[in-house]
Amino acid sequence: MININKAERIMGDYMPLILATVRRFDAFEREEAIDEAKMVLVEAIVSYDEDKGTFGNHLKHRLNYYFWDKAKKPRPTSLDIVTEKGQSLVDNLISDDDIEDDFFTKEAYKDLYANIKKLDRKDVVIIKLKYWERLSDKKIAELIGLSSKTVRNRHSLALKKLRKMME
Repeated sequence: MININKAERIMGDYMPLILATVRRFDAFEREEAIDEAKMVLVEAIVSYDEDKGTFGNHLKHRLNYYFWDKAKKPRPTSLDIVTEKGQSLVDNLISDDDIEDDFFTKEAYKDLYANIKKLDRKDVVIIKLKYWERLSDKKIAELIGLSSKTVRNRHSLALKKLRKMME
């Protein structure tokens, strides 16, 4: 029968094993891991069967399996934890995405497309061929049956109209 005095003596005798096991699993907070290991020790005392080997071996296996199982479980990480450099994880998060800029850029494109639709049909065709299809003025002129000079002039006038509409 195990009483409090015997349990304290057993805990003192096996403290080096507990500390060695906790050191091997350093991903956990040390004091908390020691307390949990002591609880495993108490459970090991209760579940120990003399026919299956020594108590030290039994305890060692129980501790290892306990901490291996605990290591498998995902642990929540606080973004406020301070790193060795003195910065929190939130400070280290860098995003190349600027949501606000993306939003305003998309809005500007929507306005631009809406205003392009308001232009004369030939001007819309010239702008689409020039910017979407990346065709030269000469190619555009051949496609729509105008001179290159007329295409350049219509393009220039269409851009001026767009600038006015966008103001």
